Parts: sequence; structure tokens; C-alpha cells
Amino acid sequence: MTALIGKKFKNGVFIMADKRITYRGTENFSDDEKKVIALNQNVIFAFAGVKNIIDTCIEELKMFSLGTSSIEEIEAQSQKFFRNSLEMFKKLYPEQEYATIYILAGFTADGIPRVTYFSSDDDFQKGNPLDFFYKTFPNTEMMYLRNYLINEVDDTRTDMNYFIIKFSSAIRQINNEKVSKDTYSLFLTQNGLFEIDVDEDGIIKIDQKNLDC
Repeated sequence: MTALIGKKFKNGVFIMADKRITYRGTENFSDDEKKVIALNQNVIFAFAGVKNIIDTCIEELKMFSLGTSSIEEIEAQSQKFFRNSLEMFKKLYPEQEYATIYILAGFTADGIPRVTYFSSDDDFQKGNPLDFFYKTFPNTEMMYLRNYLINEVDDTRTDMNYFIIKFSSAIRQINNEKVSKDTYSLFLTQNGLFEIDVDEDGIIKIDQKNLDC
């Protein structure tokens, strides 16, 4: 299961997710998964759902992204990669659930933040623009997360520390053993890329992330 929350700002995009991954078909899990990934200095990627579908082509998408700063080109290429990955998964595992979503966020050529959502419901072929967004996978915890965000979060605020605290608190209040209390997030800005870890006690650690690209 994944809990994912994000917001588009005037000068950037912030996306946070829990860090737990459960190994398919077992009760085993680990709490060090980064579900928000930097593709390059201009584009970040987040996902929820079947990790096998994402893993099949995420490295190819990273390599493609190192050769362009165009969020539109990366979106188009991602649709091809993940459509093929989904088709392969369905053929290999016809009896298994395949519901998966991913989010691409970056800057257009004129410096405007852009966030787009893609879903396996339509084979990742239709992109939907986002501003303030949240998702749990599966959907059993969506109502509780939505209620918390509606009642506890003022999305008109612009203070990043406010959203780090509120979003991590929203994820920690989810009472599901498949969601960790630890979170990892990326804040993409025109001035750089920042990664934020928040542990189960609410302790925040922020570092600037430098990519070899």
C-alpha cells in the first residue's frame, strides 16, 4: 500500500509518500523505499500500485530523461514505456490486480510548474493535470486521508515547513500496517531539488539533492 500527497506551488512542486513496500504474496516488508524519484534536475516521478509495473521500465525512463529537460517529451515517452509494461504484466499475471498510477512533475519551457497524473485504468494514455492531490493504494484509506486533509490543512498557505509537517502527520495518522510512519519527499524548485525525510516521531531532515546529470 502507498499513501501519496502533493501540491503544486507557484515556484515548484512538493510530493511526499510513505516508505513501506510489501513484497507481493508475502507478509514481508521494508521501510526504505523511495516512491518519489528524481528523473533529472527538472522532473520528478512518484508512483503507487504494482511496483513490478514501475520497475520494468523506470531505469529506461531515467536514461531518457537525462537526455532532455522537456517535461512534455518525458511524459510522452513514459506513456509508451508504462503501457508496454502494463501489457506485459497482464500477460504474465492475468489473475492479479494491476491498478497503478504515476505522477510526473516538472517545469515547462517557460518555467511554469506542471504536474500530470497517469493511471492504468486507461493504460496510462490520458494525462490529467493536478494542483493539490492525494492518493492511497488500495483505496480503503482514501476517505480518512481526505477528511484529515480537508479538516486540518489550509492549502492556500505557501510556507513549505507547514506542508511538510501537515502532510507527514496525515500519513502517520493512517492506521494500516502496510503504510509506514516514515515519509520521504522531494521538493522541486527553480533553485534546486530538495529531499525531505520525516521519521515516525516527526523529526525532519532536509538536504539539497544533487544529481550526476
